[in-house]
Amino acid sequence: MSKATSRFGEFWSSLSIGWQILWPLAVFIAHRLIYRLFFHPLRLIPGPRRATLCGWYELYTNVWQDGQWCKTYPDLHKKYNSPVVRVGPDHVHVKDIDAYERIFRNGTNFSKDEVFYTCADNSGSIFSICDREEHRARRKALSPRFSKQAAEADAPWILRQLRQMENFMVKQSEMEKPFNANDLFRALSINVVGRTLLGNCENLVEYQEAKPELLETVDGLSVMIPLLRFFPYMAAVNQIIPSVIADKLMPSGVANFKKTCEDYTRPRMNKPIDTDFERSRASVIELLVAHSHDVTKKPPNLDLLAAEAFTFIDAGVDTAGRTLAAAVYHVLRDKEIEEHLRNELSEADLWCDDINQADLRKLAKLPYLNAIIKEAHRTWPALPGPLPRVVPPEGLQVGSYFIPADTIVSATHHSMHFDEKIFHEPTKFKPERWLREAKTDLDRYLNPYSRGSRACIGIK
Repeated sequence: MSKATSRFGEFWSSLSIGWQILWPLAVFIAHRLIYRLFFHPLRLIPGPRRATLCGWYELYTNVWQDGQWCKTYPDLHKKYNSPVVRVGPDHVHVKDIDAYERIFRNGTNFSKDEVFYTCADNSGSIFSICDREEHRARRKALSPRFSKQAAEADAPWILRQLRQMENFMVKQSEMEKPFNANDLFRALSINVVGRTLLGNCENLVEYQEAKPELLETVDGLSVMIPLLRFFPYMAAVNQIIPSVIADKLMPSGVANFKKTCEDYTRPRMNKPIDTDFERSRASVIELLVAHSHDVTKKPPNLDLLAAEAFTFIDAGVDTAGRTLAAAVYHVLRDKEIEEHLRNELSEADLWCDDINQADLRKLAKLPYLNAIIKEAHRTWPALPGPLPRVVPPEGLQVGSYFIPADTIVSATHHSMHFDEKIFHEPTKFKPERWLREAKTDLDRYLNPYSRGSRACIGIK
């Protein structure tokens, strides 16, 4: 037998073996695609074909197109003229206020999608808890720190923080040096969340020209989260490598925050608070320690406690910081809005003898200021993403479409807030829309922090 014939035989043999391995996979993939197109329970719900076939549509729009996933939904609903759109093989997006209120009401039996909420290696945090009873107990334990009274008590300190930020901005302007107002407001949010977490601590970040290290870290991790949705093993690796190596691989911003958190927490681990009065004045860390003692009769794991604290930092940066920056941007770019607000604030006589004290009762009742706040929340909702839930056994009827049990269903605030049928000229910043009597109750459609028992715990 010639060498050529022998090599051909070896090649054909290898090709045969490869085909025997690959053809079952090819058959499986073909079967899944045909099923999703023609036999799936969601086959009658309209949506882009590429989203029907696989979940890579989400990866493309949320990663490759830099977070545009939820912004595609309004156009999809308009294109298909439907209150429901299939945006994944088992995922339906809903744009219907009645369905939204049913999904997110208090006492709802639409549970969180555990795969979505634990993809960032944050299992066990209050944001990722999917069990309703467990979440209710955790939220109840933390609620004293997030009450309206606690928020009002923090107001003078927050105002002093604003003065620090203001002084930095004025100084930079006087020296004709730049500053990033968006990052400054996010730094403000970090410091406010830090006080909520740790009590009377030093600022976690400084107001400066360069982006603070902790803020850089938060931004880097935020970019990673959409990837972790599709590559969860990246987070799982962190669970199996030795802690010594994991600590070295940890971003410096997280490591420094973790040390701050541990230094604050360690002396409090075995001193749980007892009375309701103490709990109303306690930090989140102290409440978490007390909750662990109440439930398990022992202190919590220090590493898990620090990780839980960091999820609060991550959750609190953009929800408040970017919305504040958006509000200031829109006020300053429209002289009429700015003048109207200045006049209202001047006439209100808000300030006490101390420049860091203001009459909160008067402030809360200013109609134009509140209209600006609502419009900022509409145009830049704190929670713009899908907030996926799992349809319960009885299913969900939306218009003429029935969504069966175990389907992932979501409703984005961005879709409702930019609905031109509800908000005239939705892309324009118009505070006056909230001051006019309208046939439609606009507040019903404004849900920047979600609703129900799973709404943002920091909503106050």
